Amino acid sequence: MAVIGCGALGLTAALQILRAGARVTIFAAERTPYTRSARATGVWSPDSRIAAESAVSPDFPARWEAMARRSWVDHHAFVGLDGDPVRFIDQYNLSAKRGGNGAVGPAPSPGRVGFARYADRLADLVPHSRELGLDEHPFPVASARVVPQMTFNVAEYARQLTEAFLMEGGRIVQRTFHHPSELAVLAEPVVVNCTGYGARALFGDESVVPVRGQIAWLTPQPELTYALNFRAISMVPRHDGIVIQANGASQMVGYGIDDETPDRAEAEQALAALATLFGAA
Repeated sequence: MAVIGCGALGLTAALQILRAGARVTIFAAERTPYTRSARATGVWSPDSRIAAESAVSPDFPARWEAMARRSWVDHHAFVGLDGDPVRFIDQYNLSAKRGGNGAVGPAPSPGRVGFARYADRLADLVPHSRELGLDEHPFPVASARVVPQMTFNVAEYARQLTEAFLMEGGRIVQRTFHHPSELAVLAEPVVVNCTGYGARALFGDESVVPVRGQIAWLTPQPELTYALNFRAISMVPRHDGIVIQANGASQMVGYGIDDETPDRAEAEQALAALATLFGAA
């Protein structure tokens, strides 16, 4: 079998197929850390803008739930391994004032998409947040909640997946495909598409839409062991850097925008808002 793409999904699919007994070759233009998924936020959020509710088939919610539950269990096998490929950190959800955050971030794209939401299906599985008293946290905010969040050290996670795949007999071949017709020359009779956002260009799949917007990175700080959500800005510590993202007040922020030009002003605005949490420190 052939798997096209060597990001998180490509490596995961290839390893699962290999362990099911098939011979597998990954064909990809890039390996981690140069794939797009290497610079994803790195938190386990399986229903985050996964699809427009109007576009999914009737059986998709149940299939999504089954996959999410399998994902939760399988990723637990990486917790505690050397390099912390998967770990749990405390995420503090902070509100500047009760009833509203005063969101910071770019303006939403025009229109409205009703994104599918399935988190309630996992309510019996994942940790729940709890309200903190003023004496339980140092932040100058009106309210705070904390929840353990499954977080990925993406670089180490990808390394371990790659190592396992190669040690168990898989192959990785560097190759760039420019048109679907080029897949026909592969010797493998079955091709698994794991190109992710790349499918938009390769297959002309306009249903694949960028939704996230920009992510800024600070240098790693090993002493930082918690995540924050404040005024619609997320901060996630990773071994390879600190993720800063201005999510904005609406899930339409970043929707349909494929401009990847770095926006330093947006990052600085987000950092300035987070700095107010530590002004008295």
